[in-house]
Amino acid sequence: MEAIACRDALVLAQQHGVQRVILETDCLDLVNLWGKESQRSVIDPILKQIEDLSLAFHEFSFSYVNRVCNKVAHVLAKQVSSTQCLEVWHVTPACVSDLVLYEASAG
Repeated sequence: MEAIACRDALVLAQQHGVQRVILETDCLDLVNLWGKESQRSVIDPILKQIEDLSLAFHEFSFSYVNRVCNKVAHVLAKQVSSTQCLEVWHVTPACVSDLVLYEASAG
């Protein structure tokens, strides 16, 4: 599921003309699989799609971020996975408003 979300995020970024991408995930296993040859994992095809998509950007990085540091993304991912559809928000969704304010004031 996490690999699919990462792939879909890159597709969306490409569609919107984004040139620099920092892709962060709280799935350490996924990051550890990234860049390794032929893992024979069920997510290999998705990792290949991520790799192919990453070449479209001027800058691209893919890294692990602990969920404690990634609360907004985690809550948003849960929100979307519960609806089973791709969503784009143009305003901060109510489900994360307090977290966004908290993280913005903490930084």
